[in-house]
Amino acid sequence: MTNENNNAEDKLRNLYKIKEEIEKELEKKGIRKPDTQQKKKTTKTIYEADYEIEKLSVSINNINNWLDLIIYDIDLSNEKLSNFFEIRLSHKSLQEYSNQFGMMHLFRNDFQKAEKFFERKSDLDSKINMGFLKIIRDDEDSNKYFTELINTHPKNGLVYLTLSLLFLKRKDFFNAYKMIKVANSLLDYSFINMGLSTYEKDFQKSLSFLSKAYLEGKAKKVVNLINYYVSLFISDSEKAFSTFALLKEDKTPCVNCIKTLSSSEKVEPPSYCPFYERILFHTGNPKPYKAEDSELYEILFYKYYQEKDIQQFNSYAKKIEQFFNNVPLIFLSSTETTSKKVIGDLFTQYKTGVKVNLKGPNYYDNLNKAIIDLKTKYQKNFTFFLDLPFYEALRLLFGWRICQYLYK
Repeated sequence: MTNENNNAEDKLRNLYKIKEEIEKELEKKGIRKPDTQQKKKTTKTIYEADYEIEKLSVSINNINNWLDLIIYDIDLSNEKLSNFFEIRLSHKSLQEYSNQFGMMHLFRNDFQKAEKFFERKSDLDSKINMGFLKIIRDDEDSNKYFTELINTHPKNGLVYLTLSLLFLKRKDFFNAYKMIKVANSLLDYSFINMGLSTYEKDFQKSLSFLSKAYLEGKAKKVVNLINYYVSLFISDSEKAFSTFALLKEDKTPCVNCIKTLSSSEKVEPPSYCPFYERILFHTGNPKPYKAEDSELYEILFYKYYQEKDIQQFNSYAKKIEQFFNNVPLIFLSSTETTSKKVIGDLFTQYKTGVKVNLKGPNYYDNLNKAIIDLKTKYQKNFTFFLDLPFYEALRLLFGWRICQYLYK
């Protein structure tokens, strides 16, 4: 029986070989077309490694809220960041990692799904991220939500830090500053202390936190960004150059602003960056702007004064007071008989002069009175400057991604 089976198999093999040889001969003569219905190869999508994602060695367990992205210097685009989450979460429990799944959907701008995941658990990180979502989504109940969150977690710094973003979104810089200050009294991060001191224009105090900030190893890119702007205010070109060298390989919007300042390199600014308008003005390349949206506060303040547009001046001065809690002026002695001047440098540190907080509601009349009183007292002419805090330092603390969500 075995011999019969072997003979049958040999015959089949021989027949198949003959069949193949006949088909090849027919193909050569053009009588038979090749069989295109061969076995179809099964294809499956294989993840192609992205170098930026692969080199990010942060554990998914360490990224629990929006601040962690800043702490760990994660500058991936939102798209790549959501892919990073997807890869790291591929075998994780939906219930256990619902907060991270929510963050993944947040970075995809799928806010509805993000909200559902944030609401699955009652842990604080999920509540923080839900608050962040409410801010960027302009939810009407944002104030109420944070009031309740502060009542239940009065000693958590991240709650106050997240609330500061609500004020930054409204460009209420003074209240943002206050919230960040309260937050850091609980968090005690040196990089935040640097930002607060730079906002106050206490640049030496800011530099005093530099070494400790590097030792802490948190938000090192933020530290370098703030350090660069401090070097501009204190006119330390060597420090500016060395700090720029640490930053220039980055391609983030914040670094693009610095590239424009350092080398006048032309970059395409993102539409959501409100500070770039000031950078362009500083470099002598101003672009047309809308007064209601502009952050050229010093320029518009002086413009309305020079034009003697009393109503517009008073209205604008009130707006500045709302944003910064007062209208801080510094008066410098001048050889000019009038106070006419051209403002070109927005990174000037006024070390001497007479400081006055202009009061309303008749700001225009009170300013004229202050000019007359100073001339009478010192027997010389004075020119005034609007001396605002360096409010961009507060946004630098959080970086381009947060600005993208707040101002896009």
